[in-house]
Amino acid sequence: MLVYCSVKKGSMPRGSISPGTSKMCDGGDSDVERGRQRCQKNAGLMWNSLWCSKDFSDVTLHSSDGVPFKLHKLPLVARSPVMSEAWKTPEVELVDGAPLEVAQFVRQFPFVALKNFFYALYTGSCDIIKDRRTAFHHFCTDIYSLAHHFQVQDIMDMSYFLMKNRKLPSNAVEIYLLAVEVKDETLRSDAERYIVSRRQDVMKSEAWLELKDQKSPVYTELLEAMALV
Repeated sequence: MLVYCSVKKGSMPRGSISPGTSKMCDGGDSDVERGRQRCQKNAGLMWNSLWCSKDFSDVTLHSSDGVPFKLHKLPLVARSPVMSEAWKTPEVELVDGAPLEVAQFVRQFPFVALKNFFYALYTGSCDIIKDRRTAFHHFCTDIYSLAHHFQVQDIMDMSYFLMKNRKLPSNAVEIYLLAVEVKDETLRSDAERYIVSRRQDVMKSEAWLELKDQKSPVYTELLEAMALV
């Protein structure tokens, strides 16, 4: 199942359209709409092809696992105002073609989260039904953090929707922690209700066990919430 994000005007890079396709943009309203849809489809196919092939990559970013990503400066700066400004900074220090601050922030995140984030950045879509090792919604908190930092609004919206509607025992605690961090009371209370209702499964998750080992105040808060039920 693919979830397609709603991309605001100007937030996606424009693709090259063949002369034959561009002619479809002339004529009546219906012809204009068909031409627009064809142009959008062609642009989407182009960016998907670029993502898959890695041809002409001029930027390399690394995950926290040390896995390299061969990327392209153009879609990065076209989609993220933060990355665009980073590249515009005079005498910016580059590491493998990327501004140092971009490379350092990206390196905090695991390979699968970055793969999903960059795929969504290039193509405007995400896969939410692959197994737990690869699916977008299993890493939606990391992806939201990346999109928030780099100001990619449509991926933020897509991640937020999944945090609200596709919570899992494996990521519910992470969603709760993110909600506390960004001071989103609606998301926090929603995650708390889910954790309480699925406490037997949530208490087996890696994130819950880490809270327990750290004796985190959040761990105490959630235990108290469970005790009230």
